[in-house]
Amino acid sequence: MRFALAGLLCSLTIGAALSTAPVPKAGPPRGLLAVTSNTNGNWEIYLVQASTGAARRLTDNTASDTEPVWSPDGKRIAFTSDRAGEPDVWLMNADGTDPEQLTKKCGGCTSLRWSPDGKRIAFTGRQNGIEQVMAVEVATGKVSRLTDGTVLCRHASWSPDGKKLSFGYFPGRYAIYTATAEGKELAELTDKKGGLDAAWAPNGQQLAFMTLGADDGWQVFVIGADGKNKKQLTKSANNYGARYPLWSPDGNFISFAEIVDGKLQVAVMRADGSDLKVITSKHEHTLARWSPDGKSLSYVRSEKGQLPALWVSDPDGDNAKELLGGVGTWAAEWKPK
Repeated sequence: MRFALAGLLCSLTIGAALSTAPVPKAGPPRGLLAVTSNTNGNWEIYLVQASTGAARRLTDNTASDTEPVWSPDGKRIAFTSDRAGEPDVWLMNADGTDPEQLTKKCGGCTSLRWSPDGKRIAFTGRQNGIEQVMAVEVATGKVSRLTDGTVLCRHASWSPDGKKLSFGYFPGRYAIYTATAEGKELAELTDKKGGLDAAWAPNGQQLAFMTLGADDGWQVFVIGADGKNKKQLTKSANNYGARYPLWSPDGNFISFAEIVDGKLQVAVMRADGSDLKVITSKHEHTLARWSPDGKSLSYVRSEKGQLPALWVSDPDGDNAKELLGGVGTWAAEWKPK
C-alpha cells in the first residue's frame, strides 16, 4: 500500500507559487464512506456519513479488521482481517452482516481491489517470502497468483473494463507493469526511469503515475495504456516530487500528494497538468479519494501527537471538516453510486 520511501521526507522542502484550480464547487458533501478506525480501542470498520460525520461500527471483535473496499454494486464490503490468525481477505454485507473468510493463509493480504464486474478481488499476498499479486474468486474462494512468483509485485489496479491489471514490479528498480486479468502478457509500461503508484483514467486510455522527471525529481506523469505518449504533468522543485495520483470520476482532474515544507499535502490539477493547487496545509494530508460525484475529496490528516483523522472538503479545499478520528494510515473508500 505504501512504499518504503518515507525516510526521504524529513529533508525535503518546496516553495512554489501555485494557481487556483477551477474545480467543481460542492454543497454539503454527499455519500457514505467505509473506513478503519480504532476510536473504541480496536481496529474496526465503520461507515461514516460525509454530510454529518455520523459513524456506525460494522465489525466488533478482538481481531483487527482493516482496509474496507466496496463491491462495484455497493452491496458488499471486502476487508482484511486476522480473525483466523493472520491477515486474510474477508467479505461481509454492506450492513456488516454475514462475514465470511475468502482466503486462507495468503501471506498477509493487503491492497484489496474489486474487479469491475464484482467477480474477483485482486490483492497483494506473499508466497515463499515474496509479495505477489493474487486474485480470489468471490463466488468460490479460489485463489490464483497473477504474477510470476520470482519478483516482488504489489498494488494491483484493474483497468475500467476489467481486462487488464497494472501493478508495481520490482526487478531491482521500481517499475509499472501490465498484464491481462489472468496474469498473461506481462509487459513493462514504464521506461528505464521506472515508476510507482499507477492509476487508470476512467476511460481506460491512460494511466497516471509517479516517476523521475528530467531533473531526476519525482513527478506525476501520464502515459497511454499502450505505453506511448508519456507526458510529465508536475514540475515540483524538490527531489521527491509527487505521488499517489488519482483521477476524478469524470477524468478532468487528478489529485495527488505534493511535498510542501517536508510534509505531504493534497493537491489537485487538471488532467493536462494546468491549474495546480495545493488544497491542504500545515499538517500532513494524504490518501485522498474522490467522491463518486466528483464534488468532494476525502483524505487522512495527521497531526503530531494524535492519531490520524478522516477529513472531507471540496476539491478546491473549501468547506474542510473532520469526520472521524483514529483512522490510522488506510484510505477511506466512498460507496459507489
